[in-house]
Amino acid sequence: MALCLLWSGSRSAIAANDTPLPIGASAPAISEPTAMGAFDTTTSTKPYVIEFFAVWCPHCQREVPVVNQLARAAGDRADVIAIPASPFGLDKSSPLQQADLDTFTRQFGVNYRIGFDGFFSASYDYGLTAFPTFYFVSADRHVTALEEGEVPFAKLQADLEASLH
Repeated sequence: MALCLLWSGSRSAIAANDTPLPIGASAPAISEPTAMGAFDTTTSTKPYVIEFFAVWCPHCQREVPVVNQLARAAGDRADVIAIPASPFGLDKSSPLQQADLDTFTRQFGVNYRIGFDGFFSASYDYGLTAFPTFYFVSADRHVTALEEGEVPFAKLQADLEASLH
């Protein structure tokens, strides 16, 4: 499995809660602005998939076509959103800005929602140990699956289908 690990120290990738939510846990609410419209788990009744990622992470970059495919497979049955969980931009040193997300979207051909949580509260609430990290959440707002690293589409699709039931 290929993934970018979070690191600690003076250049930490994120002020992370390093205890991922377990399967079956209640999923924390998320409300994020995106270029495709607001994403708010408190008003939606759909299951959803969150990918926590870093724009500079090569594994996250390579996973974009897979997440595009997942978003197409989800259609109107579930929402798919990516939320940056690193405070660093594409150059790995300057602060993350909307321009980094716009460049990431164009450069890698993103066709799903990307939120911008400038306080990184969602990634802290969900708990991360690596990029990318995927959470699958059912309509009743419980975590049904957790995946880390580059995950094949077939596995993500199976997790998606399980979250729909």
